[in-house]
Amino acid sequence: MRETERKILASGIELSFKEGEYLYRKGQDAEFVFYLKDGAFELRDEHNKPIVIDGFRCFLGLEEMLSDKKHRYGVKVLSSAHVLVFEKSLLNTLIYEYELAQRYFMLKMCDYLAFHEKVYE
Repeated sequence: MRETERKILASGIELSFKEGEYLYRKGQDAEFVFYLKDGAFELRDEHNKPIVIDGFRCFLGLEEMLSDKKHRYGVKVLSSAHVLVFEKSLLNTLIYEYELAQRYFMLKMCDYLAFHEKVYE
């Protein structure tokens, strides 16, 4: 699985973000998926207490992209950060053409749910 992860991450475009910038806002179309490499981020919506992600490498926007939904929350950068950005079309190609990529993304979604202490059934 490490080789699959290496290949997937190598296909992302690395971008830097400054404190106060947003990766995306709630309600925006999920056209990109973000892999958090480093930095601190805050997941915000108007109903719940913000969730802070600091030093946890994970994908954001994957669930919404896979289900063709708009983003459920906004992601604000709390400290300078580096992320990998993946276009929806690229991830769709990887997922539909490579079985190991399908498994990899399912595991990453489960990791993300576990981080937020949510149950996946």
